[in-house]
Amino acid sequence: MFPLQQLLTLVACIVTLSSAAAAEVIGTVSVEYQGLFRVDTSVQSYPISVALFPGEGQRPLSRASNVKQIEIAENRMRPAFLTIQTGDRVKFVNHDPVFHQLFSLSPSEPMSAQLAKNGSRGDTTVTVQLDQPGTTHVFCRIHNKSYARIDVVETPYLQTVQAGEQFHFTGLRSGRWRLRLASPGAETQWADVMALTAPPAGRFTLVSRGGGTGSARLAGQSAVEKLYQQ
Repeated sequence: MFPLQQLLTLVACIVTLSSAAAAEVIGTVSVEYQGLFRVDTSVQSYPISVALFPGEGQRPLSRASNVKQIEIAENRMRPAFLTIQTGDRVKFVNHDPVFHQLFSLSPSEPMSAQLAKNGSRGDTTVTVQLDQPGTTHVFCRIHNKSYARIDVVETPYLQTVQAGEQFHFTGLRSGRWRLRLASPGAETQWADVMALTAPPAGRFTLVSRGGGTGSARLAGQSAVEKLYQQ
């Protein structure tokens, strides 16, 4: 049996280690429009990506690569916005009875693939691995409304929420961390946060400047279509 002093020391170490990894980061994100024209409310319905990066001295969680899937139906990619960790793979699946020719404009992660018609003998899927941090924009050469944005980040701590919905990272080491908040309809924001035991919920705001409905031409277009035409 352990001597009493050694047993107490062991229990204290276990409690200390448990507390060190029991910190949390909690918060909500809203989208604020600051444009010249009347706000297009669809901007506020886009999903928001929340990525948590270890601060100085923190060690990130290690995990195997994941596979995310983007479905192509009715000439649209869904979801049209993903955030993944470096090394993850994305599988594109064509459900349309027409061909799709996918390509990206990102110099670090170029891609080009043709997907056969759904129900044909050709290959209706393609899987790509994204190893470089940054943003990859994926388009279809045939259908100008078919688009997806994939943000690649060097952290496994990822969540996707809607405006006003709470994100919650648990099992963290206490101390300083950094948040990356991004949405297709708003500007990407970085914020320093502290991981604590039972922390107060933080409140963050993303700013959108490009979702106005100031003209008839813009009123009928989504942010995706405007990006493609540029």
